[in-house]
Amino acid sequence: MKQFSLFKKNTDSLLTAAAGFIIIILFTRHGGIGIEPDGVVFSTAAENFAANGKLADYTGNAVVEFPAFYPLFLGGLIILTGLKPLVLAPVLNALLFAAIIYFSGNMMERFSYQSKWYKRAVLSCIVLSPGLLEVYSMLWAETLFMLWLLLFMMTLHRYFQSYCRRALIAVAIIASLASVTRYAGVTIIGTGAILLLLDSRPSVGRKLADVLLYSLISPLLLIINLARNYAVRGTTTGHRERSITSLKTNLHDAGSVFYDWTPFLHGDHAGAGWIIIFLIAGLAWISIKQFLQNRRLNTYENMAACFSLVYISFMVIIASISRFETLNSRFMAPAFIPLIWSGSSWIVSAFQRAGKSKKKWVFLFCLIIFLSFQYNQLAADYETWDGVKDAGIPGYAEDQWRYSETVLFIQKDSLPFQKGYTIYSNANDAIYFFTGRHGKFLPHKEDYPGVNQFLNDRHCYVVWFNDGDDPDLVNRDFIVNIKKMKLQKQFGDGAIYGYSE
Repeated sequence: MKQFSLFKKNTDSLLTAAAGFIIIILFTRHGGIGIEPDGVVFSTAAENFAANGKLADYTGNAVVEFPAFYPLFLGGLIILTGLKPLVLAPVLNALLFAAIIYFSGNMMERFSYQSKWYKRAVLSCIVLSPGLLEVYSMLWAETLFMLWLLLFMMTLHRYFQSYCRRALIAVAIIASLASVTRYAGVTIIGTGAILLLLDSRPSVGRKLADVLLYSLISPLLLIINLARNYAVRGTTTGHRERSITSLKTNLHDAGSVFYDWTPFLHGDHAGAGWIIIFLIAGLAWISIKQFLQNRRLNTYENMAACFSLVYISFMVIIASISRFETLNSRFMAPAFIPLIWSGSSWIVSAFQRAGKSKKKWVFLFCLIIFLSFQYNQLAADYETWDGVKDAGIPGYAEDQWRYSETVLFIQKDSLPFQKGYTIYSNANDAIYFFTGRHGKFLPHKEDYPGVNQFLNDRHCYVVWFNDGDDPDLVNRDFIVNIKKMKLQKQFGDGAIYGYSE
């Protein structure tokens, strides 16, 4: 009866979760789940694990650039269901999205200041978030990572209520799983350590013992994962080039994401870097203020602020050290729900404290912000829907790729790829995804040994995709003018070049 009462209390969460489930199913209906280079790695690694127990991607190399758990998770589902990841993924992601919506509603029922209308407004913001809808329409590890984040906060909240060691061990295990789902999961480990250290309620001895226990368990899976990576490939997280983007640039890129998430500023990225600076300062102020008042940060709202502060700071700093994609909505998405809570939870207490004459002004102000925010989100969602309903999710599931002239040509094997010839491409994962052929990526411009190896390859082809152009790789001019490769076939969206001595 107690469990039934809990579901009845959260009927609004269940309905919103159901809406989220349906949206993801609709978004992925045309071409299936969105698939990009990372998704090709995840799906092939999962299939290899299910088939032969080896965590290796389509190249045959052990997966080290990404943590092990997400492809292992997909591989386990293959074993259980007999279905391939691309078949499973639309329903899986819809379920994961529904789960984070429901858990978010359940957590808001335990905020310091509660309001059904506030809860429903925030849930509607979550289910319509363009950033979250993008993530859950793709085969990305963030889909599972965000579930670990919410489970981490729920379990840590329970620990702060009871100080039960079993709850603490559960917190540490969830944090550990998050760190082997995404390497950025170290931010969850770090957030847990900070919150435990700042809790003044237990005695010093009990606190130190619990912090030590958490510190021993939470990084354990990550340490095992990194040790395995070094054993199989001689590197802990793959080949990581030094960043070529400055801290200022990364602040701007991250700030541009938040510009696009908010009304009024949408589309105008001027001074975007300052948004992140003010955001980090604001989150630090919230955390410090709450700690000084309560000598602990044990509420969901405070946990959300602390995690957002740690996560956003980490992403900006790591992007300035290690080279990877531009900081975009995908990378910032795990902070979306915590930021919504951090930035809006004060509304309920302000409304409750306001006098009768001021209540209507507080309500009007919040209503204008809410409607503006939702209008911004709905406009972005409509634009996305207008594209995906007839063409599929952007990436290799999109009609533009599936019916590409270049793809259809190499699928039919119209060009006699001779044996002993190496096939290079600026989108080698696409070649394997569509044809099952093994090849190599064109070398990075700064990878001088790789460039020399390419130049010295006497028998090779290059399959060039216009949509796969990567400025970090050697370009078409290099292929034609330096390597002296000859055009074999020209397409509207690509070309094939050959070289033989």
